[in-house]
Amino acid sequence: MGPRARILDELEGIVAWYLRTAFGRWEGPGIRPFYADPARVGRFAVDLDAVAARAPEALFQVLITLAAYQSRRDVDIMEIQRTMPVRQVIAMTAPRQLGVLVEQSPCRHLRDAPTFERACDVRRDFERGSATCGTRPRTPCHVKDATAAIGRMGDLGKLPTSAWLRLRQGGLGRWLVEACDEDRDPRKRAAWMVEQVATIYRIGVKLASMFVSALSVPELGIGVAAWSPELDGSRIVVVDANVGRAIRSWRRGRGADTYVANARWFVAAADELDLSRLRVGMPRSSPRFVQQAVYLFRSRSNRIAYGDSCRDAPCRACPSTLCPFRKKASART
Repeated sequence: MGPRARILDELEGIVAWYLRTAFGRWEGPGIRPFYADPARVGRFAVDLDAVAARAPEALFQVLITLAAYQSRRDVDIMEIQRTMPVRQVIAMTAPRQLGVLVEQSPCRHLRDAPTFERACDVRRDFERGSATCGTRPRTPCHVKDATAAIGRMGDLGKLPTSAWLRLRQGGLGRWLVEACDEDRDPRKRAAWMVEQVATIYRIGVKLASMFVSALSVPELGIGVAAWSPELDGSRIVVVDANVGRAIRSWRRGRGADTYVANARWFVAAADELDLSRLRVGMPRSSPRFVQQAVYLFRSRSNRIAYGDSCRDAPCRACPSTLCPFRKKASART
């Protein structure tokens, strides 16, 4: 068996593990997605019926909730979201409330997205356990409140306001209309939407891909694919740290080690798998579905949280040496 065949065999084994172990049990069909589960994300939990109806407020809430999942383990971010006060959650996730706060602010940097993203210098004040800025350090500000509530990177609190300033009253629905006007191909529309969402401060391609694919890949069964069939995100993959390490292991240093290059490599490899052969009702190809299987397989913390038996004793039929339970050195994922 050649190198490519071995990689495909390993990928198929991971997908088979996912379908057997996690799909329909931990996530997927019949399982409430984490961003709609109050037990996991508190008041950040969104109404799925509102998402299915493409309600602008619900889609904005999904965007802000998912955008928080960067640079930390999922379980840690869920803890922050679950314990955040209701008032602060509303100020970050409700577009109407954000609009009022922006309009009432005396800060000159809150008039348009480019100015805000460039000039606002809100940051964590670790000594006082709050947030401050250089422009109006003594003035109360919803951006400072968000930064302090998130309690992580210095300027992550800017993200919700950046999103509101870029979307304004038209919301994400306006971008959906523009995507459909841009191209007749649902896949190209999804790619266009990723580019648009990635312009929001601190989101970028990875988080934009996660958001757009959550709303446009029905076979994932994770949430509501409210933008399908107009958008088809099945070929949009999310290369996080776990998936990236797996890709680099499979590529063995061949080719550029960039986000785009790794994503393209993964899409090409996953496209060779016939998913319909593994499960009735699945499409022949969905790189995003394959990527989700690799992500969860590689995530030690999530598998432990789900009660995976491998946390106590590694199974005898592990599909890949990339399993985090087979390598004690692969610590926190």
